[in-house]
Amino acid sequence: MPAGPDCSVRPVDPTCPAARNSFGLQVCSDVGHSLNEVKAGQPLQHVAQVAPSERAALVATVRPVYLDDIQLYEELGDATASQTRQWKRQVAGDRLAFRDRPRQELAYTFNLDSSPGQVKVFYVRLQTTSTQALNVTVSSLEETLDQNNLQFMLAGFYASIVTVLVVLSLMRFGITSQRLWAMNCVMQFVSLLLSFAFLGLWAKYVTPDNGRLTDLISCVLICLHFHVVNVYYGFLGRSFDGSRWVFWVRAALVPVLAWQLWAVWHGQAMAAMQLNTQLVLFTTLLGQVDMRFFKIEDRWLRWTVRFMYTTQFVYLLYMMLPLLGMGQMSELHMMSALLVNLFGAIMQHLVLTRRDALVYRNQKQFEARMRDTQQQLEWELKRRLETSSFLSMLLHELKNPLASIRLAALNLRQGRSGTAEQQLNRLERIQLAVEGMDAVLERCRQVDRLEQGDMQLHFEPTDVMAVWAACQASVISPACLAGEGPQVWVLPVEPMLFKTMLSNLLDNALAYSAPDTEIRYHWGLDPDNPSQARFQLSNRPGKPGFPDEGRLFQKYYRAEAAHQRTGSGLGLYLVKHLALLCSGDLRYRRDGDWAVFELLWPLHHATDTLVPNPYAR
Repeated sequence: MPAGPDCSVRPVDPTCPAARNSFGLQVCSDVGHSLNEVKAGQPLQHVAQVAPSERAALVATVRPVYLDDIQLYEELGDATASQTRQWKRQVAGDRLAFRDRPRQELAYTFNLDSSPGQVKVFYVRLQTTSTQALNVTVSSLEETLDQNNLQFMLAGFYASIVTVLVVLSLMRFGITSQRLWAMNCVMQFVSLLLSFAFLGLWAKYVTPDNGRLTDLISCVLICLHFHVVNVYYGFLGRSFDGSRWVFWVRAALVPVLAWQLWAVWHGQAMAAMQLNTQLVLFTTLLGQVDMRFFKIEDRWLRWTVRFMYTTQFVYLLYMMLPLLGMGQMSELHMMSALLVNLFGAIMQHLVLTRRDALVYRNQKQFEARMRDTQQQLEWELKRRLETSSFLSMLLHELKNPLASIRLAALNLRQGRSGTAEQQLNRLERIQLAVEGMDAVLERCRQVDRLEQGDMQLHFEPTDVMAVWAACQASVISPACLAGEGPQVWVLPVEPMLFKTMLSNLLDNALAYSAPDTEIRYHWGLDPDNPSQARFQLSNRPGKPGFPDEGRLFQKYYRAEAAHQRTGSGLGLYLVKHLALLCSGDLRYRRDGDWAVFELLWPLHHATDTLVPNPYAR
């Protein structure tokens, strides 16, 4: 309102045509009132009297923008100078087509005929079903246009935010297929349509020629919006394990929508809107009860939900108390739905986003636990299979030497000692059987140490040719070995470990070579990688034949024809993995009639350094 005009309240002039109506409310400019201040059948009680300044172009604005029927009665001429009073009537409201309004702003605006120094009196008569608040202001034409532009800006700001939230909700529904996101999308879309009706955009751009349809759509959207919000909050409460009976109470309100739509269609919009206001108050209080039953473990989400419910409850009280005669109305009462809808849209999106994040986190934790459980199960099954294979191998491989020892012991018990040569042969077989069993058990122990991570590596400069000579000395028939290598070759190795690897390779060659055949060896650099030493051992396979290259280095693998000789099937497996552990490798290839094994070893290793065992679990 401009600084110049003066506003006062006085009894209604009985000569004004508005005084002969039995309904309505006359308000002083720039003052907000509740429609409950006037009971049906009472005459008009307030009048706006304005003394304009030098600026003659004044505009009266009536808000909010969803009133049904507004009639402004303006007194013509100077009220103090003329005894004969003449009145001019202007009509606006939802029931009047937008094109037929006195002015084309979003709010209801009326031109006032005034001149400098003139005392202007006008009356406002109102009939409405879809609001409980009223505000009348008088301002200059420039200020009215600025207010209209500001209303467009606010509408664009609100619409842009809600549209983004609708799109995001739709995307989240497409990703998660969760029902709450789809319901949130529908609710925000209905809120957007309702806000367009509240701001006057629907009447201006969608139904400018049909005021009746505009009024009908506004009432339908108000009812529909309440029930969509009610259903949404019902399912939101159940998602947090809220009270089941609160959910069913909310569900029981859904059929009321059918009666409200019927009432609006048959001209009983006032009853439908009054019921809607009562249901809004009831469900908001119901939400406070439901909130007490929520089970939310996340602290941030729990306090966010409580803040959202409590804020909406306090806001409702702030809006409702002036309607009950307690407190004064403010500018917020003119845009009540807009603010609470925007706040609710943002808070609901935050709540659902946080809820999704927690669901995703819990799902990932559950999947991690499932993977751990599955891995432990696989390890347990593997351990059981290995244990079963180990016991089968051990029983099978110890059967022959135990049978030899048992036979020799039986002969001694029965006194069949035989000649001295026969006795030596029996003792030699017993010794070989014992050594075979000892070799099987020793390799099992070494493999177990490797896989349990108990084998620690400590490299030191060592003459590997001396280690190889010690391995050859343990062979019963060293004459079958032939090869070449340097006299002395110092490499960084773990001496006992390296001897174990060479002994296993040599035992394998001796065990599976054809009788009276030569075993060749060669020490040198790897042609493919000169930074590695290569020990090559070749033999001609005997009765067992050539090994299966795909299974050669697997645990407990032995050729079918090799089970007559005591063995564990762990020798090559042990050498292969020990070589890999020391940054080397063991390779196999077939060269004509020869089975060739190549042990590769790096020339340079950090000495006096403890190497971690990657097989340790």
